[in-house]
Amino acid sequence: MTSIIGRNYARALFELAAEDHSESAMEADLRAAGQALFDDREARAFLANRLIGRAAKKKLVRDAFQGTVDERLLVLVFLLVDRGRTLLLGEIAEEFQRLSRLARGVRKVTLDSAFPLGTGEEGRVRQALESLLASRVELEPRVRRSLIGGVAAASEGSEIDFSVEGRLRTLAERLRRGGSGRTGTGAPDGARNRG
Repeated sequence: MTSIIGRNYARALFELAAEDHSESAMEADLRAAGQALFDDREARAFLANRLIGRAAKKKLVRDAFQGTVDERLLVLVFLLVDRGRTLLLGEIAEEFQRLSRLARGVRKVTLDSAFPLGTGEEGRVRQALESLLASRVELEPRVRRSLIGGVAAASEGSEIDFSVEGRLRTLAERLRRGGSGRTGTGAPDGARNRG
């Protein structure tokens, strides 16, 4: 989850990159910076160590990236060093990617199912979600064994629940609120008429 501070830095960087249409290049630079500074345990520990001065930390960053990443990103990382917030770079990169996806009309959707979906099933779910969300969808499938059946999706803080568990929960809430739990046919929701 991204903090408010991380989101603000990411938005500012995204707006700067959008001015000259360099969002993709900036996203790649952020990914490279994150890998170099945070995937490397020693570099991460060095930057987080309060006993090491800012000048030494900036030298590490400068040596790693001078001339290889956008100068605006280098300025941001120096600012993070000055404020003791270098660990926010991962959050900033994540939020920047989200903003970049949204600008391209793409939403990342986490899709939970009780078992791995086949290509055809995943395609049908993607089409349904794209229609429902009115945007292209980038699926991140996961297996959640606790689901009874169906699928549950989450995107940008909203949930879309097509699982049996979700339907049962909706029915229970409706009954608690005093609804009859019946459809227009007189049969309970989700029930089939047996004729």
